[in-house]
Amino acid sequence: MFKKLFRRVWDSPTILTGGNMISSTIRLLILTPLILVRYNIDEIAFWYLLLTINSFAIVIDFGFYPTFSRVVSYVFHGMESFDHKTGSHDAGNGKPNWELMKRIYGTINSTYLAISFLVIVLIVLFSYNSMSNVIIKTQEQTELWTAYYIYVISVFISFFSRKFDTVIIGTNNLVLITRWDIVNNFLNALVSVFIVYFHYSLTVLAASQFFFSLLLVARAYYLERIICDKKFREFKFFTFSKDVFLWCWSPAWRSGILILCSTGINQATGLIYSNVANSVNLAAYLLSLKLVTTIAQFSQAPFYSKLPLLSGLRVKNDIEDLRQVSASSMQKALLVFVIGMGGLILFGQWGMQLIGSKASLIDYRILMVMAIVWFLERHHAMHAQIYVTTNKIPFYKSAIVTGVINISLLVILLPVIDVWAFPVAQGISNLAINNWWNVSVSIKSLQTNFKQFFLKSAFVPVCIILFIFLIKFLIQAI
Repeated sequence: MFKKLFRRVWDSPTILTGGNMISSTIRLLILTPLILVRYNIDEIAFWYLLLTINSFAIVIDFGFYPTFSRVVSYVFHGMESFDHKTGSHDAGNGKPNWELMKRIYGTINSTYLAISFLVIVLIVLFSYNSMSNVIIKTQEQTELWTAYYIYVISVFISFFSRKFDTVIIGTNNLVLITRWDIVNNFLNALVSVFIVYFHYSLTVLAASQFFFSLLLVARAYYLERIICDKKFREFKFFTFSKDVFLWCWSPAWRSGILILCSTGINQATGLIYSNVANSVNLAAYLLSLKLVTTIAQFSQAPFYSKLPLLSGLRVKNDIEDLRQVSASSMQKALLVFVIGMGGLILFGQWGMQLIGSKASLIDYRILMVMAIVWFLERHHAMHAQIYVTTNKIPFYKSAIVTGVINISLLVILLPVIDVWAFPVAQGISNLAINNWWNVSVSIKSLQTNFKQFFLKSAFVPVCIILFIFLIKFLIQAI
């Protein structure tokens, strides 16, 4: 009985992905209070700005990560050929096409090496001024600049390691990554807590992230070499197929624009706010944004762990199973999100006071608006991923419109309503098109109607988040 249960957990992508996120969250829950207590407000602002840069780096990979992972999944499930001019492909017989995989593998490696350098250049260009505005207010300027440069190098290494994950995930070996990541996260947490507890400098903390980024890439390289009966050892590491790249390029740049104009702008708000806010307000916003982002990322596990399966079902044209798995996974993801946000809204400020934090959260009313806006964004983003399994990315057009509206509203509203501008601009821009159009095309591809799918996917989470808001209002009224 116990052995059977252990095997089920050990082999479950969803459970292990959740375990991976839990291990990351434990690090956040233990490390965050220590940082808030051990360091001064300027150092707190600096550290959370670094974390924002790290999140921003993942966003600006130009859409290659989801595209390459999806293409590897196609080939692993038997795709025989493709036409980069039309974007079409032949589904095949369900067995891995290793000849085509060989070309895709070398192209992935070459492309990721190039864009890893480009991403770091962009990060420095976009973050240097924001970092300067924060560091100039401190007395440890040389030390913090050193921490910044070490952290940037660690981001480069971690970013390149994502190329291994596209292959491992695309070949349905997600469980291997998550098993190792759980161990890595716990070790990272242990070392980081030790550093902060004994009040070592942020340079030492940045150096520990550099060490664990090296460990991450070593893990990824090893796992890629042992999967699929060590098949990838036979392939040349760096090759480049123009046809493969062009076939991937069309959905990749569209995905890149989609991610950049949504999640990218959300992460960039920290950099924007650093130019106008004082250290106290900046630390409060960056801390709150990090917690909300972590909850959103944690909630992705039940859905995003199923993406290789969803791509496989789409290739096989098994719409019935695709519909059922999508609805179930989406409901679980949204439930995790509303429960996490509920805890932050109800107990977050109390927790800051309990630990004696030198930084606080933003106003609970802003957190509630962020909960609504991010819930709707999580909802339409998952619907977009369902449709993207067709290897068609029409959302880049709506993303551009949304991005322009968001930035325009920020320019107008930030001087007037301060930090409220970020969730308000994000919410209005998404309501303009993303919240409903993304859902519409996804529902159509699933050959169902909105009411039926909504009842199975999002109805219960909506009821729970509204109940949480009611409790919060009652507490504030007492």
